[in-house]
Amino acid sequence: MTHSEERDVWVVDVAPRDGLQNDPAELTVDDKVELVRRLLAAGVYRVEVGSFVSPKWVPKMADTDEVVRRLGPAAGRCTCLIPNERGYDRAVAVGLKDVRTVVAASATMNRKNFGCEPEDTLAEIGRVARRAQADGVRLWAVVATAFGCPFEGRVSLGTVLDLVRRLADLGVREVLLADTTGVAVPPQVARLCEASLSVVAGMGIQLGIHLHNTRNTGYANAFAAWQVGIRLMDASLGGIGGCPFAPRATGNIATEDLVHMLERSGIRTGIDLEALIRASDWLADRLGHGVPSLVPKAGPVPAEVYAVKGG
Repeated sequence: MTHSEERDVWVVDVAPRDGLQNDPAELTVDDKVELVRRLLAAGVYRVEVGSFVSPKWVPKMADTDEVVRRLGPAAGRCTCLIPNERGYDRAVAVGLKDVRTVVAASATMNRKNFGCEPEDTLAEIGRVARRAQADGVRLWAVVATAFGCPFEGRVSLGTVLDLVRRLADLGVREVLLADTTGVAVPPQVARLCEASLSVVAGMGIQLGIHLHNTRNTGYANAFAAWQVGIRLMDASLGGIGGCPFAPRATGNIATEDLVHMLERSGIRTGIDLEALIRASDWLADRLGHGVPSLVPKAGPVPAEVYAVKGG
């Protein structure tokens, strides 16, 4: 399968940021640039190339500026994570026109991430949103711990929906619901996604999902989100990653496993799965250890042999 612009779902690969920040391996700038180029060549919609956070808190992201510079024009298909206006300044300084920010649905997680309350983070996002609009920069926002918090437990539906509405009102155009520690199950995902879609209906907001496979429900959750209308999904090559501020927050859903599931279900991703598998094998070699994804190990199912009726 070759990649194309014909897509039913838009897959963003977050391995260079969310994947690498929690991996024990140390990749060079050359390796990171090569990883991004391989992902773009495979046809992923966007690549989260890194983050502009304090090296004190996430030292593995200290070279994001150099990675973006080395990518040159290819950085036009990349996004990055920014925690505040200082991060925004750094992203704009290296020419990025696409940035992501985060607010947690639980106060404890927000304090762990940013050292402040969610209300303070929303105020910061509002300032960034005004600048981004003036600068022609696309702003995404991720609602962390949308399905549950490792410190507080249950997060209410109303709390998440209020955040989604307020982010839309601030001028954020893409909002992603994040299962930060992989606690969600399909009925919960379907309910929250469906309710969130209703909240932003008619506002020109694209709603997406960011899933972790911590408890092996990530792919079922992704399909549940698709079934209720979600068309934007994060994933990480190899299934690497996790949140350094949340205990036992193991990897994201693997891009190649997600793409295989979607394509076999008749859902076009526009991504070359074989190129992804080669990139995953290359990444495992550079990391010096195996990765959680399964499709590179088992191989993709030949569609012409195992045809899915009606899809």
